[in-house]
Amino acid sequence: MRINTLSASTLATSLSVVTLPALADNSELEIGLGLGVGFHQSIYKGIDNQTDALPLIELSYGNFFFEGMEAGYLIADEEDYSLVISVTGDELDGERTDSRALKDMGDVDSGINLKLSGELVTDFGLLGASIAQDVSNEHEGTELSLNWSVPLEFDQTLLMTSVYASWMSDDLVNHYYGVSAKQANAGRAQYNADAGWRYGVEVMAEYPLSQQWTLMGGVGAEWYGDEVTNSPIVDEDGAISGFMGVTYRF
Repeated sequence: MRINTLSASTLATSLSVVTLPALADNSELEIGLGLGVGFHQSIYKGIDNQTDALPLIELSYGNFFFEGMEAGYLIADEEDYSLVISVTGDELDGERTDSRALKDMGDVDSGINLKLSGELVTDFGLLGASIAQDVSNEHEGTELSLNWSVPLEFDQTLLMTSVYASWMSDDLVNHYYGVSAKQANAGRAQYNADAGWRYGVEVMAEYPLSQQWTLMGGVGAEWYGDEVTNSPIVDEDGAISGFMGVTYRF
């Protein structure tokens, strides 16, 4: 799913989406609640690694679902492909007031995106694509993503490994990493970015402890193109994040 760091909540949501096609056959309300702990690195200047409590929420009814920071509807569920439309926040982290050097810039608010996602089942794994467009007028940016995932089962453990690449429009890149003339100072030059890229890998796992309790976790690494890393408020080329948690399904 869904990052100036690949957020733990995004990893958790990505793992849940693995089972989305099953929703089409279920007309009953299903609820899953849990708690986890997540860590992530930031590529902003002056911010150390962060660890946070992570609520895990899953709701589904028929083809409708709410998971993490995404709510949507499963449009199509065929044997070899699926299609989902959803509303979700940005996958980029705009928290920067913890940095002494960037505190005066304030945090960046997330856009609210209308997202269309598709997944194709192939002999070599799952090929996915998505387009997300901000509809809240927060930044009016667009993100296009391609990903390839391979699901593996070991006894009762579901393991999902993925690689992805995302193109971000200039509006989106500047919202998180740009520096306006008003924000510029002697140690922070004005910066106006063009469209840019981010790339990543993820490994996620889910293990049933009982019929109701499930243990889940994941780790991911992400790297950023020059339009991000050339920003004067960025001092890292990549970031690592992960989470571990447990959920109870009613």
